Amino acid sequence: MSNTPVSKFMMKNFKSISSTSTIEDAAKIFYDENISSLMVLEDESFRGIITEKDLMASTLVFGHKKDTQVKNIMTASLVHVESNVSIMDAANIMIEKQIHKLPVMENGKIVGLISAIDLMILFSMIKEEDLLKIIGAQTGI
Repeated sequence: MSNTPVSKFMMKNFKSISSTSTIEDAAKIFYDENISSLMVLEDESFRGIITEKDLMASTLVFGHKKDTQVKNIMTASLVHVESNVSIMDAANIMIEKQIHKLPVMENGKIVGLISAIDLMILFSMIKEEDLLKIIGAQTGI
């Protein structure tokens, strides 16, 4: 498990939105699709991520209007991993960077997304003693 690549567990059917779409468009997608994040694309290239939290902060805290473009509120300096990175390394990155969504890239293109919930589900399926061995191997304990 500790060497299993993130590509084995990532969500491949992530949703995306254009960087020039409005935050109202994003809110509608969040609601209609019952999701909490969208990958932001510009000219078919990955540019960032927008989450429900970003949307709430932009409108409630910063007073952005519903016609504000996604590119003005998205997280652009985005942490991501390559598809061959191990699940444990991805989990460590998410903990270190305090993020809940981690885009997965391959050859410069976004190919998936792994979330903290995905990792929780995965780790809940492992026997406790096996999980302790994995954690011990990762931390040197």
